[in-house]
Amino acid sequence: MKARYFTVLLFLLIYVKANAQKEEQKQLLRLEQQAKTAAEKNLDSLENYAKKGIELANKLNKKQSLLTFKRLIGHQAYKQSNYKKAAENLIEAIKIGETQSVSAEYIRALFDASELYRQIDQDTSMNYIRKGLFQANSLKDKTLIGDGFNRLGYAFELRNLNDSAVYYYKKGLQINIELKNKIGTSYAYESVAGILNKQGKHLLALDYLHKAYQLRIEVNDKFAQSISLINIGETSKALKRNDSAIFYAKKAYQTASQIAFLDLMAHCDNFISGIYKEQGNFAKALEYKEKHHVLRDSIYNTAKAKQIAELNTKYQTQKNQQQIKILSQSSTINQLKIKQKNFLLGIAITVIIGGIILTYFILNRRKLKAKSILQAEIIKQQDIASKAVLDAEERERRRIAGDLHDGVGQMLSAALMNLNGLFAKLNLQKETNLQAEKALALVNESYDEMRSISHQMMPNALIKSGLASAVKEFIGKLDQDKLKVTLETVGLNERLEEQTETVIYRVIQETVNNVVKHAEASKLDIQIIKDEEGISVTIEDNGKGFDKNKNNLKNGIGLSNIYSRVEFLKGTVDIDSTEGKGTLVAIHLP
Repeated sequence: MKARYFTVLLFLLIYVKANAQKEEQKQLLRLEQQAKTAAEKNLDSLENYAKKGIELANKLNKKQSLLTFKRLIGHQAYKQSNYKKAAENLIEAIKIGETQSVSAEYIRALFDASELYRQIDQDTSMNYIRKGLFQANSLKDKTLIGDGFNRLGYAFELRNLNDSAVYYYKKGLQINIELKNKIGTSYAYESVAGILNKQGKHLLALDYLHKAYQLRIEVNDKFAQSISLINIGETSKALKRNDSAIFYAKKAYQTASQIAFLDLMAHCDNFISGIYKEQGNFAKALEYKEKHHVLRDSIYNTAKAKQIAELNTKYQTQKNQQQIKILSQSSTINQLKIKQKNFLLGIAITVIIGGIILTYFILNRRKLKAKSILQAEIIKQQDIASKAVLDAEERERRRIAGDLHDGVGQMLSAALMNLNGLFAKLNLQKETNLQAEKALALVNESYDEMRSISHQMMPNALIKSGLASAVKEFIGKLDQDKLKVTLETVGLNERLEEQTETVIYRVIQETVNNVVKHAEASKLDIQIIKDEEGISVTIEDNGKGFDKNKNNLKNGIGLSNIYSRVEFLKGTVDIDSTEGKGTLVAIHLP
C-alpha cells in the first residue's frame, strides 16, 4: 500500500512540475512577441517586456530567447542615441549567439552592431556585416541576405569604392523586390540614391528617395520615414530648392519627434538653420541653431538621467529584496518541516531523472565525438587532395616552362645563330634570298612565341617578387592605347601562400585575356584587397558584356578553370554582366 502511494505521489509531482514549466514556456513566447511588436512600433513598453523576458529566459535557460531580448533592447537604445547601452546589449547578444546554432536573431544582432560601429570603426562594422551575410547564406534566408548586401554596399560607399557599392546595392535591391520586402526595398532605393547624389545626379536620386519614402509609409516605419524625409530635404537643397528643403526637414523633425529620435531632430534643426543663414535670414537661423543646441544638451542630459534612474532602480530593488527576505524568514521556518518530508522524495526523483539524463548525454557525446572526428578527417583529406592537385599542376607548368626555355629555346637560339652565319657567307640570288629571309623570320617568331608561352606558364616576377609585381608586369605588356588598365592593391605588404598567389595570378591572367579577346573594352579596373576576412579580387571592364541568362558561365574552358581553381581554395566567384554595360568578376578567398 505504501509503495503504491509513493508511486502515485511521484508521478503527480512530475506532472505538476512539467505542467508548470510548460506554462512558463508559453509565457516566454508571449513576452517575445509583445517585445517584438513594441519594437516595431517604437514603444517604451519594450523595456518592460524585455526585462520580464530576460528573467524568465534565465530561469528556463533559454539562450535563444535571451539573445532576442538583448538584441531588441540594443536596437531600441541605438535609435534613442544611447550608444553605450546599445553596444553592451548587442555585444552580449552576439556572444550568446556564438554559443548556439545559427538563428535569424543572431544575424540581426550582427547587422545592428555593424550599424552601431559604422561611424567609429569601419573595419569592425565591415567584419560584422560579412559575418552576418555568411551566416544568412548558411540559413538561405533571402530577406537577411538582401539586408546584408545593402549594408555591404554602404560599407564600400563609405570607403569611396562606388563601383563595388553599386554592385552590392543592386544585388540587395533585386532580392528585396523578388521577396516583395517593402522595407528592404526602400533601403536599397535609398542606397542607390546616395551614390547618384555623389555623382551629381540629384533629380534621379530624388526619384529613388520618393519611392523609398512611399514604401516606408505603407509599412508605417516612422524611424525609416524620418530618414527618408531628411534625405529628400538635403537632395532638394542640392537642387537649390530651398523652400522644399525646409518643408521636408520640418516634416522629418515632426516624424522623428513621434518616436523620440533625438539625434535626427537635432540634425534637422541644424540643417534648417544653415539654409536660413545662406538666405540671409539670420533671425530664423539663430532660432533653429538654438533649438539644435537645446536638443543636443537634452540628449546628453537624458542619457545622464537614465543612468541615475537605473542606479535608483537597482537601489530600490535591493531594498525591496531585503524587506521580502525579512518577511519570508518567518514563513521559511514553517515550510522547513514540510520540506523535510519532501526531501527524501526529491532526492529519489533527482537520482532517477539524473541517471536518465546522464546516460543520454554520455551516449550522445560519444556519437557526436565520433561524427566530429570523421568529419574533420574527411575535410583534412579533401584539403590535402586539393592542394596536391594544385601543386602537381604548378610543378608540371614549371617543368614544361623550364624545358621550353632551356631545351627548345636554346635549340632555336642556336638555329638562329647558324642561319644568320650561313646567310652571311652565301651569295644568294634575289628570289632565294627572300625565301631565306622568310625562313629566318619564322624561326625568330617561333623563338619569341616560345619565350612568351614559357613566361605565361610560370612568370619569374611571381616567383621572385610576389603577386602585385607579377600582375603589374603582366598588365604592363598590354597595349595601353587600346585598353587602359588600372591596378589597386591593399594589404599586400607581405607575401601570400604560394598556392594562393598562383591561383589569383592565373585567375587575373585568364580574365584579362578574355577581356582583350572578347569584351571590346577601353577601360579595365583591377582591385586586390587583403584584410582579416580574406582576399577579395574585383575585375571590372566597360566592354560589351553579355546576357547571363543565355550563357552557362561554367561551360567555357577559361571560366571553368577560374571556378575550379577558386573552389579548390574554398573561395567564391561571382560574375555580373549586362549586355552593353560591361562585366564585373568578384572573387573572395577566405
